[in-house]
Amino acid sequence: KPEKGGAAEDDALDGDAASSARALAEAGRDSGDLAAVPDPERKAKAAKSFRFFCETYFPGIFYFPWSRDHPRIIAKVEQSVLRGGLFALATPRGSGKTALAECACLWAMLYGHREFVALIGATEKHAKKMLESIMTEIEGNDLLLADIPEACFSIRCLAGIPNRCGAQISRGARTHIGWTEAGIVLPTIPGSRSSGAIIEVTGITGRIRGMNFKRPDGRSVRPSLVVIDDPQTRESASSLSQCVTREQ
Repeated sequence: KPEKGGAAEDDALDGDAASSARALAEAGRDSGDLAAVPDPERKAKAAKSFRFFCETYFPGIFYFPWSRDHPRIIAKVEQSVLRGGLFALATPRGSGKTALAECACLWAMLYGHREFVALIGATEKHAKKMLESIMTEIEGNDLLLADIPEACFSIRCLAGIPNRCGAQISRGARTHIGWTEAGIVLPTIPGSRSSGAIIEVTGITGRIRGMNFKRPDGRSVRPSLVVIDDPQTRESASSLSQCVTREQ
């Protein structure tokens, strides 16, 4: 087949292909404009009520009727997130402690109630498993996406590829998003109450003291909410010294 145009035409075609590739890559980096919230009243009510948040966005988790104890537990969580507080609470196994702990972290972050949440488990493995559960909800819960797109949409745009975090932009500005097995940094979106909110996880005997995060503006922040879920292991529960260590 005879050549058409020679080397000059080939160079031009290569240049067009490169420009198209750059344009596609740039489009993939930018998460673009956010969709309008379909039900602002629902979003506003959920921001104020932890119980409504749990019932509305996680019907697949909280499908049994609440027991007599649950409203009291929920009220304590709500008070601690919104106004501060310190409490420890024991309930029977299977009563939803871990689910409530995970949802408390989500509620605190997504609505901007707390800037930096520390979630602590009995072991680092346990803590990372809870973080995976939280990630699944942020990434895959369609109702959360609809009502809180400022936090969830940029994460959905990653399409499960954390390597895209560093290059992601929203309307031309970097989102500074973080998505790792040790923690999440929600996207930096102007006007968003959850902009740049952080959650980090660790085990109860891990590195807790000195937890901090350096924001893109240079400000260093420390945890303002700490949630500890089931800090005992079977081994530690049978050891007085390990119990003392965990309590301290």
